Amino acid sequence: MNGNETIHPGRSVKSLFSEAAHSSAAAEDIKSLLADDGDRNRVPGSVDRNCAHDRIRWAILERITDGTYQPGERLKELTLAREFHVSQAPVREALRKLEAIGVVQSEPYRGARVRQLSPTELRDAYQLRGILEQAATEFITDFPEERIQYLEREYAAMGIAVRHGDLQALACHNRNFHRCIIECCRNQEVVRAWKSLGISMRSRLNVQRLIEQLPDAILTHQPIMDALRAGDFRRAGLLLREHSFGFVADLS
Repeated sequence: MNGNETIHPGRSVKSLFSEAAHSSAAAEDIKSLLADDGDRNRVPGSVDRNCAHDRIRWAILERITDGTYQPGERLKELTLAREFHVSQAPVREALRKLEAIGVVQSEPYRGARVRQLSPTELRDAYQLRGILEQAATEFITDFPEERIQYLEREYAAMGIAVRHGDLQALACHNRNFHRCIIECCRNQEVVRAWKSLGISMRSRLNVQRLIEQLPDAILTHQPIMDALRAGDFRRAGLLLREHSFGFVADLS
């Protein structure tokens, strides 16, 4: 895309929201990002389908996550308002709330853009992920065989994505791999903190920066699976931490 927004003429707000809610593999991540952003009277992670700015926030997040909107891309209020058949007010509110969670950046007299994470921010996010994933393994008491098999399928899919240069698929399968492990953690505060990082977006941005390292980075998932299969959760935690720290070691 060359700085222009994707427009979907003739499609209703309801259909746009439905597609974002049900067709995206990142829907749960988006729910996490929408949670706890100032709407204190709402159920965490909930989205009010009757609220225009909620629908718009969801759709924009989905597009950022799947790569439709690229880092640095301008998000024009008027263009979005026309697409969603609303006034500019709910679009402005959606962008304001997305800015509050660090997804969008507004500049005086220049409007809003998809926020581009700096190398330092990427490194910090991945280091925090590694710490949280290591902590999560302290609260795993069982890792069933069916979950190991799920990890193996996602691992194989990552390899296929790398061979085809499909960064979007790679980010999706990588997120699924790590989320499968996190979901076995019995400490929900650790799980919540992990989800709040918005891993899917950072993953996609990160793999774009480090594409030459991807084949080797993918291989580091195998010993993690081996440790989980052996029930050695302490080792799995150490490997998860090393995996995240090593993946961004050269960022400055």
